[in-house]
Parts: sequence; C-alpha cells; structure tokens
Amino acid sequence: MNIYIILILCYLGFLTFINFWKSRQVKDREDMMLAGRKISVTKMVFTLICTWIGSGTFIAGAEFAAKAGWSALWLPAGAWIGIIIIYFLAAKIRTFGQYTVGDILEVRYGSLARIVGAIAIIISFTVIVSYQFKAGGYILNTISDGQISNAQGTFIAFLFVTIFTAIGGMIAVANTDLPNGIIILTSTILSTPLVIIAAGGWHKIKAILPPSHFQVFSQEFGGNPYLKIPAIGLSTLLLLLGVQSMYQKFYAARNPKEARKAAGLWVVGTIIIETVAVVIAVFAAAHFWNELQSGLMEPAAVIIQAAKRMIFMPVGILLLGAATAVVISTGMNYLLSPTTTMIHDIYLRYLRKNTERTAV
Repeated sequence: MNIYIILILCYLGFLTFINFWKSRQVKDREDMMLAGRKISVTKMVFTLICTWIGSGTFIAGAEFAAKAGWSALWLPAGAWIGIIIIYFLAAKIRTFGQYTVGDILEVRYGSLARIVGAIAIIISFTVIVSYQFKAGGYILNTISDGQISNAQGTFIAFLFVTIFTAIGGMIAVANTDLPNGIIILTSTILSTPLVIIAAGGWHKIKAILPPSHFQVFSQEFGGNPYLKIPAIGLSTLLLLLGVQSMYQKFYAARNPKEARKAAGLWVVGTIIIETVAVVIAVFAAAHFWNELQSGLMEPAAVIIQAAKRMIFMPVGILLLGAATAVVISTGMNYLLSPTTTMIHDIYLRYLRKNTERTAV
C-alpha cells in the first residue's frame, strides 16, 4: 500500500477519533440536527464550503476542464450566483429558526407542500450521497494505483460517512468540515502555482492544447452554447437554492449577523476553490496530454494525477487529502439532509408527535 493511501487512512482515523469525542455533546435532537445552534463563523464558512464543493469539482469538473479547457468555468458560475443570492437571505433564514426546508414550505404553501418536499429531498439527496460514495471509490482506487478496488473504496467511503453522520449529526458534520475545508482551500491554492510551473507555464500549454481549449465556448458544449450554458447555470443555481443542508447550517448559526457574514465568506471561498480547480485541471491536462489522447489516463483523474506526479509530496498529499475530504464532507452533508427530513418532517410530525426532545 503506497504512502498516499496510508496517510489518508490515518487522517480518516483521526477524524473518527474527533467525531466520537465530539459526539458526547449530543444531548437532544437540536444538537443532532443543528449542533445546538452554536456553530461559530469559522466553522460555518468551512462547513458551507464543504456543503457545495464535492466530487463534482475534483472529478467531473476536472474531467470537463481537461476536455473543454477554460470554458469549463461556465459550469460552476450558476452556483456562484446562487450563493450571492443566499448571502442576502442568510440572516432571514436564521431568524426563521426552524430545522428543514419543509418548515419553510409549510409556512408558505401548507402541509401538503411539506410532504411533497420531504419526499423529493429524501429521494434526491439519497441519490446524491450514493454518487459521492462512488466518487470516493474512484478516488481511492486511483490514488492506490488499483490496490484498492472501486468497490472497496466505495465501501470505505460509505462506512466513514455513515458512521460520522450517525454518531454526531450536525456536530459531527461541522467538526469534520472544519479541517476538511481548511485542507481543501489550502491545498488547491498551494498546488496551483506548482502545477503551472510543472506544466511549463502559459506558453507551453498554449502550444500543446488545441485552440478549442481557449475559446469562450468550447465545442464540448455542442451546438447552441448560448442556450446550453444558461440552462446549465440555471439548473446549478436551482440545485444550490434547494440544498437543505445549507439551510440547516444557517439555522445552526449563533445569530443572524454571523449567518450573513459566513455566507459572504462562503462566496469568496467557493469561487476561489472552483476557479483554481479548473486551472489545475487545464494545466495538468496539458502536462498529461499524450496520455489522455492515447487513453492511458482518464480525464477525470487529472487533478489526482497532478497531485501524485506534478508537485512535491507534502503539497501533493494535501491535494489528495482534499479530494478525499470533499467526498466525506459532501457525503455527510447530503446524508444528514434526508435523515433529518425523515425524522423531523415525517416521523415526529405525523407518527410520534409527543416524542421527548432528548430522543435522538
């Protein structure tokens, strides 16, 4: 087993210890669902970053950047607009002070809307969690050079995400997202200049990559890019605005002012991470262009391979840790949403109305 996998598994072991230790703070359902509404601004910023930055950034986003070049920056743009919108709503969400999206739907549209929303969230977010598990399997398989199979990696991701979420709920999510978010932000920023230097700089990639990689709208978008890009942006925007775990984070803030401050920093952090991820992927694609063209490397693996082969080990380990961290954190965030919905919007609402608050 290579050194990268050993260190990543050690880090996961460290997170396991932290989460079992912090789980002692869970006394009632408010602790489980909202961390007692005591999440600080620092934790809030990084847990919001981890809510949105997932395998789509490090795997699917990297794959599209390797194929399409700089126009891949259009893909996350819809989310950036959505986060800016959320910035203006964050304080109001905290003031509302409930538990789920269903609470908002019921106040505005009635109890039937809560049920429909609950069903939609349970189905959709469970699906999203499942492909985070698959992404975890792919990442561990790639990092280990095949020593860990996709199936084994998927099970490892499933195991850690499920255990962390089950033992501590939002407290576990916040305490896992803090170190994970710091690693994601730090590693991507540190890796960017190193990857650029290793790839030979702008003039080198300009000579290697096809002209379409430098177009505003790559041919990878197919026909009518002026229509497809707004459609992609709108779908991403609507997805972000419907992410329940994001609303739970704002409910969990200490006060409305801190919720809004965290949302503002979240905008900055997300734009930085998603932009530099595209930069890393494009320069790495140029460096590995012959391997990509010959089929020896999958485009989805360019960031992982850049971490292993283009930058020196300490920073490379951080970047690989970030790729693993996004799967764990995003998986936890999206797993907590359907479980919270089932407990709060269905079980406690319709089946066990008189359950004690301490029954978690």
